[in-house]
Amino acid sequence: MPIVWFVVSMLGCARHAPHVERLPDAAVPVPAVPEGADAVLERGARLYRTASCVGCHSPPFDDATHLGGGRDLPTIFGVFYAPNISPDAENGIGTWTEADFVRAMRDGRAPDGRRYWPTFPYMAYTKMTDDDLHALWVYLEAQPAVATPSRPHEIRAPYGMPGMLGLWRSLAFRRGALEENAEQSGDWNRGRYLVEAVSYCDQCHTPRSALGLVKRRHYLAGGANPAKADVHPNLTSHPDAGIGAWSGADIVRYLQTAQKPDGTTSDAKDIMAEKVHDSFSHHTPADLHAIAVYLGAQPADAFDPEAWGLVKRRRRKLARQDDRDPEDADR
Repeated sequence: MPIVWFVVSMLGCARHAPHVERLPDAAVPVPAVPEGADAVLERGARLYRTASCVGCHSPPFDDATHLGGGRDLPTIFGVFYAPNISPDAENGIGTWTEADFVRAMRDGRAPDGRRYWPTFPYMAYTKMTDDDLHALWVYLEAQPAVATPSRPHEIRAPYGMPGMLGLWRSLAFRRGALEENAEQSGDWNRGRYLVEAVSYCDQCHTPRSALGLVKRRHYLAGGANPAKADVHPNLTSHPDAGIGAWSGADIVRYLQTAQKPDGTTSDAKDIMAEKVHDSFSHHTPADLHAIAVYLGAQPADAFDPEAWGLVKRRRRKLARQDDRDPEDADR
């Protein structure tokens, strides 16, 4: 299939189903780690938070269950729903082996070989260490099974056609662990691992092309989800466009509390406020410091994600929908 047609089709995609937003102060249904748990289980519990598994598989909604999934993820490819990853044999991953789990995280493939869509961020998780993947598996296996059925994805034409996902993966997915940079400090390398492999900040805060390919020349300079017109800010050291005016302590404080250097706090309904509350604040102080070191070392880039063409087009489309009859807009 000609790749030009693929690009044009993506740019002209229709509107998406309404996205369910988090309610302010909503709690996630994650049980506390039992007292006296071993170090591997505790490590896995922290990774479940810091790798943002919690936001999709234990979402902050009244009817959600721990590991039951259900979070809706609108994208330009369609709307995806996080699956049940509890040890339930029928609806979850209760029949999986640890090798199956590692293959999913490293290769983005199910036990039967099916390719996963990139709403599951295996592009980042492929870089995680063996020890971290093992700890996460130990944690998942220790949780109670829930029978919540996984909801089928709503993939837009033509993306569900045979070969389309394989084409995207051939262009975008590179399997393998991160190599340490011997010229950088331990904190820099640890920060890079957390930013790219665990918390996958670069996947959101780097712009993408119409094909969904990360534009590495604007690494961490701000990105967006055109399906929701959400904009993720510039995290480079640019003093105006980025966070170059922030100190390391400012970055750590924000990741712990969602409070910015000027004293304001991210809106509770914003995705980053949720990420801070449910994920980033669960990093150890040493890891938060490492993230701050790595972000502070990024070259300044004046890229403005708000001015990105795909976002502007999406916002115009949403505005047109808002002007229409609500019942008509939902059809």
